[in-house]
This record gives sequence, structure tokens and C-alpha cells, in this order.
Amino acid sequence: MENQTEFIQNRGKINPLLKILLLIITISGIMIYPSWRLSSILLVVVILLFRVSRASLKLSRNRTKFIIIFSILLLIFQVFITVNGTVLGFVIPQLSNFGPYFPITDYGVERGLSIASRFLLVVLSSMLFVAVTDPTLLAHSLTRLKIPYRYSFALIIALRFLPLFDSENQVVRMAQKSRGIQPEVGGLRKILRTIQYTFFPLLVSSLSRVESLAISMDGRGFGYSENRTYFRKSQWKLSDTLLLVLGLGYVVLCFLLALGYLPILSAII
Repeated sequence: MENQTEFIQNRGKINPLLKILLLIITISGIMIYPSWRLSSILLVVVILLFRVSRASLKLSRNRTKFIIIFSILLLIFQVFITVNGTVLGFVIPQLSNFGPYFPITDYGVERGLSIASRFLLVVLSSMLFVAVTDPTLLAHSLTRLKIPYRYSFALIIALRFLPLFDSENQVVRMAQKSRGIQPEVGGLRKILRTIQYTFFPLLVSSLSRVESLAISMDGRGFGYSENRTYFRKSQWKLSDTLLLVLGLGYVVLCFLLALGYLPILSAII
């Protein structure tokens, strides 16, 4: 209980608007300078931030397996299709009059590591943002930017409903298992049948929740006034300004590295 209370308090230390800006800045930086070394460093930083913020990095087994397998497939795919660079070897070596085929180049390996690490960084940093951001405080921060609260409330609904849909998906799958229905992936028809078994229960549940939410919003007079009051408000502090300056400096650094103005540093990262 104490850890949960401490986690809730940690969510409000940094302004929610700054969190979403840092997420955009992080992703923009690795797109400007797509180095696998830089992406790996940022990936380690994100994992450490999970630890510091006491946010849970625990995923379902299937989702964790999918993320890992997909990143490995991205790496292998780039290694296979990229032929530029110095040849390090061949997947199929030369045997008599057969081969060699499928060269493995240093550029292909570097490109594969870059894309795989960026994929992991985008996924984990987005998970961290959702885990440590209070939707209500984020809505208030967006409202202070003169964004209509109806749009900010739509973002709140998305952030609150995504974990709910995930839990309901697990409930549907457990209900299917109890009835002897197993996921089938042996062909297109079986895959469509599995999607049908999962999609329709989730659709019915989602529509019922949306209807309940719409009735609740009408009962509270949502949208009646142009302005909205907030019980809890976010505050922009000096530390938020310093973190934003550091984030902008990171983007400038990525631009300089991409343009080749820092050759010594680019050789390291």
C-alpha cells in the first residue's frame, strides 16, 4: 500500500505536459540521428526510469514474446535485405559450385540494430509515459495551452480505457479457455475465426461501457460550459523548465551529429 501511494505521488512530480514533450523529443531525436548506440543508451535510461519511478515493467507473456520476436525479426530482415557495406560473411557459404548467397554486411547489421533498438525504445518509452502520467493532470496541462477541454477529455478516455480493454481481453481469453476454445493460427480462416471469437465480446463490452460513460457525462452536464474547473491542477516548475532545456539540447545534439559537425562524438555514439 505504501509503494502504491508513493508511486501515485511520484506521478505528479513532473508536469504531464513536459512528459509528453519529452516523449516526442526522445522519438524525434532517434529519428533525426538513427544510431543504434544512441538508441541503446536511451533504452537503458528508459529501463532505469521504470525502476526509479517504481512503474511496473511487467507485461503478459504473449506481449513480451511478441515485442522481443518482432524486434529480432526486424534485425534479421534488415541484415538479409541490406547488401551495402563491407561483407562480413554469408548466410550460405560457397560449397563447390553452389553459393555464396545472402551476404551479411557491417552496414546491414548496424542498420538492423538501429531499427530494432528504436522499435524497443518507442514501445517502452510510450509505456513509461502511460504508466507515470496522471490523465487528469495531463488534461489540465493541455487546457492551460488553450486546448478545448473536450479534446483533452478524449485523451483521458483513451489513456484510461486502453488498460481496461487489455484486462477485458485477458478475461475473454480465459473464458474461452474454460470452454475449450484455443487460439488457432494454422491458416487464414482459423486466424479470422480466432479474431471473431475475441473481437465481438470486446466490441459488445466496449459499446456498453461507452453508453454508460455517455449517460454519465450527460448527467453531469459535460460540455454545457465553455470552461471547466479542476480539483487537482498541474504546475509548471523551474525543474520542468530545466528538463525541457535539456531535452531541446538533446535534439540540437542529434541535429549536429546527423550533419556531421561532431565527428569524434559520432564515432562513439
